[in-house]
Amino acid sequence: MKKSFNQFQDKIIRHGAYGVVLQDAKILLTQKKTGPYQGLWGLPGGAIEFGETPEETLKRELLEESSLEILGLELLNIATATGEYNKNGEPYGFHQIGLIYRVVNWIKQLSVTPEEENRWASLNNITHQELTPFARHAIANLPTNKTWRPNNSIRGKVIGLAKHENRLLVCEVLNDDGVLKGWSPIGGGIEFGETAQEALKREIQEELGCHVSITSDPIICENIFEHHGVKGHEIIFAFPIRLEDQAIYGKNRFQIHEYKGSSHWVEWIPIEHFEQGRAVLFPSILTNKIAAI
Repeated sequence: MKKSFNQFQDKIIRHGAYGVVLQDAKILLTQKKTGPYQGLWGLPGGAIEFGETPEETLKRELLEESSLEILGLELLNIATATGEYNKNGEPYGFHQIGLIYRVVNWIKQLSVTPEEENRWASLNNITHQELTPFARHAIANLPTNKTWRPNNSIRGKVIGLAKHENRLLVCEVLNDDGVLKGWSPIGGGIEFGETAQEALKREIQEELGCHVSITSDPIICENIFEHHGVKGHEIIFAFPIRLEDQAIYGKNRFQIHEYKGSSHWVEWIPIEHFEQGRAVLFPSILTNKIAAI
């Protein structure tokens, strides 16, 4: 007969903070060395120490366990897990309460050696039996992208073609489940009353926080596509540009944050990857044109 928790002499309760770190449809997991979840893979994080805020705990734990320095956090939810475990032949009850945060911006500190075993696990291919209860909870409750469908109208769009060492600056394009499906140069819609040049400069300022110089005439193309059964129609002005913030050219990969709160990865990807089909470029009609810019 299963024991009630009141029958255990030892009943442990722990409060912790844990981080969801996502990259290219993968989640960062750490393997637990000790405790009731020994050997299982869980979210990086740990117990809140006396005098710490949950955010301070998570920043400390993530740096110690995975050598990642947190630059931005957002609270996702609060989870709880209760179970019966055994230590040195003695059963005990364990009750864990965790604050689950999404890590929206981070950098790898190469000078810090991780204290835990880490791996990036694909969200599409995870064995839930190997996960801690908090990791299973977090993955099951990950927020998905807002469902987007094209409007039934022609849209004017502008994008910037920034090149550096035969690489193109592009932003990730995710499907409705948050899984990477391709890349697109940075840009957006042309607002009423704007010229295409004005729209591009506004979009780059909003997303990258820098000014740009337009270096030549645009490539103008028509993009008629279908997205989840809905037809879309865009007229695209693709301008070759030069970024005035030189520091961006030295960043291979970084995140941008939109005013609505969403975050996206931006990366310099070799143009040959698009030409060889190793990466997908949206709109695809530009694939054979960017090398000549």
